[in-house]
Amino acid sequence: MIELHIHLEGSVRPQTLLELAREQGAYLPTYNVRELERYLRVPNCCTDLSEYLKRFDLAFTVLQEKKAIRRAAYELVRDLDDQGVLYAEIRMTPQYHTLRGLRQSQVVEAALAGIQKGVADSRRIRANLILCTVRGADEKDNFATIVQAIEYLRKGVAGMDLVGDEARYPTDMYVEQFKVLNQEGIPFCVHAGEKAGPDSIRLAVKYGALRIGHGIHAIESPDLVELLKERKIALEICPTSNIQTGVVPDIKAHPVKKYYDAGVRIAICTDDMVVCDTTLPREYALLEQTFGWTREAFKRMNHYAIDAAFLPSMEKERLRYLLEETYNG
Repeated sequence: MIELHIHLEGSVRPQTLLELAREQGAYLPTYNVRELERYLRVPNCCTDLSEYLKRFDLAFTVLQEKKAIRRAAYELVRDLDDQGVLYAEIRMTPQYHTLRGLRQSQVVEAALAGIQKGVADSRRIRANLILCTVRGADEKDNFATIVQAIEYLRKGVAGMDLVGDEARYPTDMYVEQFKVLNQEGIPFCVHAGEKAGPDSIRLAVKYGALRIGHGIHAIESPDLVELLKERKIALEICPTSNIQTGVVPDIKAHPVKKYYDAGVRIAICTDDMVVCDTTLPREYALLEQTFGWTREAFKRMNHYAIDAAFLPSMEKERLRYLLEETYNG
């Protein structure tokens, strides 16, 4: 399995969060791990995206020290390896980890150290980091993140993403960011078409996005669907998350099957393992039960994910071999 869209901050083990809070003397609403798990998880359907994003606040409270960031990144890699994930691109937002004095460079170095150790201690997984800029954030902080991507590109950082409220901060506000990324040769994806319509996705593609995070509303524009196919732009689909954020009312209404049947490249992802209370195998099971998808369908989507990964061609070939071995074994 290939995981292209998972946020570190939404996938911290509750027990780890509890232990880090105690070490740091940080406030938690409860120190009972079972109650904490319920607090971290989103309800079945949020009233808006901000309600969903509140679930990240506790992770940001404790992930302000290098040791804590290293541990969270390490454990996430190990958890993904245990699920059978062969390759993951783990997202993080460095500017959110600088509240107690860390520089963004220290944040990125800590995350990379955790990922590298996690890979070394695992069976087969490989992993890289995706650095996120934020809609509505201070542009100074966003460009500081881009500087880190330039510094660590192909040294553990695979690319970048733009996250946040696209309804309040439209995609066309970030043209200058996109220009810099294109000039520096940094591959990037954009969260788009989740809470805004097809135009948000169309603009992201126009400005050079190679993948789209979510992209649910593309289905409303047949021309856009054709453009995604023509450009071989992959949609990072996170079914459970899309239900929880209210983008779709239920899994049966999710357009993922329409995209797949139309020939759009689909990568099935989790978004946030702890916040969404899911895993990649659980997402696959949900789609199998709902749409009757076979192993061949999931294998094809994993090949789409490999094609869309921000990796050199030789590394992609290694993943294709491992994927075939997994499905044919």
